[in-house]
Amino acid sequence: MKELNNPSVGSANNPTKNTAHGGGASVQKRQVETVEAFARRTGTYTRKRSRARVEKIHQEPKDRPRVKLSEIHVPAQTGNMPALRFSLRVIDAICVTAVILISIWSGYVGINNKAVLAPLAAGLSGAIGFFGALFWVKAHQFSPAETYASHMKKVLLGAASALGVWLAIALIAKPDTFLPDALAISGLLATATLLVLHTVYYMWIKRQHERGQLIPTIVMLGATEAARRLIEENARTRELNILAIFDERLSRAPHNIHGVPVVGKIKDMLDWDALPYVDRIIVTLPNLAESRKTAFVNQVRQLPNRIAFVVDEFENLDHVQQRLTQIAAIGTRDISGKTFSGSAVFAKRFMDIAISGTALLFGAPVLVIIALAIKLDSPGPVLFKQQRQGFNNRIFSVFKFRSLKVEDEDKEARSQVTKGDSRVTRVGRFIRKTSLDELPQLLNVLKGDMSLVGPRPHAVGMHTGDIETYKLVDEYAHRLKVKPGLTGWAQINGSRGPLHDAEGVARRVQLDIEYIERSSVLFDLMIMVKTLPCLLGDSENDR
Repeated sequence: MKELNNPSVGSANNPTKNTAHGGGASVQKRQVETVEAFARRTGTYTRKRSRARVEKIHQEPKDRPRVKLSEIHVPAQTGNMPALRFSLRVIDAICVTAVILISIWSGYVGINNKAVLAPLAAGLSGAIGFFGALFWVKAHQFSPAETYASHMKKVLLGAASALGVWLAIALIAKPDTFLPDALAISGLLATATLLVLHTVYYMWIKRQHERGQLIPTIVMLGATEAARRLIEENARTRELNILAIFDERLSRAPHNIHGVPVVGKIKDMLDWDALPYVDRIIVTLPNLAESRKTAFVNQVRQLPNRIAFVVDEFENLDHVQQRLTQIAAIGTRDISGKTFSGSAVFAKRFMDIAISGTALLFGAPVLVIIALAIKLDSPGPVLFKQQRQGFNNRIFSVFKFRSLKVEDEDKEARSQVTKGDSRVTRVGRFIRKTSLDELPQLLNVLKGDMSLVGPRPHAVGMHTGDIETYKLVDEYAHRLKVKPGLTGWAQINGSRGPLHDAEGVARRVQLDIEYIERSSVLFDLMIMVKTLPCLLGDSENDR
């Protein structure tokens, strides 16, 4: 958030200068009531004076320009914090288990001459205890507002609790293999290992948080009271990177709300080049403004970005007996997009790296042979690069083996390949028929632009007939809610190759959305297993 605290748009720590209009008269009325209540208690109330104070708070220089969208810093990459937490738990589990087992083994072997089962059971029970204690104290949360001292206190508390329980159980059970000094030494070594690991974690994650790369990137629709209180709470927790606010009633809206600029209307947001890098759009209009909220949502629901609206408990309170803690109670509810757990994201990425890396390593001779065949068959480069739509409509360069003549390359896919297309080379016809031209996309998978399984990426500006493909189906953008894949549910169900009519586009989009709803590691594995037989048995689709 540091980049957004521009002096020209106010300071997040000066609420008296940056109070929001709240989107209209209802919020202003509540603020008037607050001023009136204070004045009545102090005996200084007059309606004229209280309203004058509110008007002064809301006064903005009319000629001051708003912050431009081009001036807002948007992180080019944002990591998945739940997946990172899961991966750190895995690293901790592996390291702690290894340290404890090695320490216990060295303490037991040669002393009591027992079999391997005793030290193994002792070591694993200790490792499970340490891992459970770390989970209990939430040692892997890494909140942006957390200090190093408070984080280390949590790690020490978890480790001390695990060691204490481990020794207590051993003392009560008193197995014949029990060696208290061996358990104590292994527990202390495990604690030291955790302290070193979490120091490294904390320093790295702290830098990532400062760059805005591990917290969700957010924009808001509606310069309302709910938006103001959410921004105030975020100033304390720093769990969101709130970039900007858009409001259709721009003439009534303030220039900023506690340092977050109000920059334009929804059309400005839709035309914003950086929108694909926004993780979530939050609608902050109150339920009383149902027609405005519906209009807002209808304009943005076709975007691939996740959309949520604020559930503001303030509207349902008794204003006479309200408390500050109640007023601050704000939640969000998703209206689009499926959420994936950290473990699911981690497992999918791990599978992508493992399989694509292995395939590139052992498939290198095949890739070299194909490259030589292309080079001997026709002049031009071996690889073909094309701009395609990825996750959240982010543009990336996809790699393919060149299958068309250089002079006939169509990087915007304005004319899709048809049966017997004269643009296709001899080698190109074979590698397209067998889908070998797609093999270089394993590099895209390894880079993280693509996944092994997902909706196939379409070229930027791709046409079906004379119409841009995305205009043919209302739900087209929903297929961009996950990374594109090397193969997918649509491909094993017969929707492969070029799309020649609106019906074909609709069917592919339907299958892609169905994949997103059913997505899991086991489902991905099933699709990969079925891909090769489907490709070899396909004699209908032009590829």
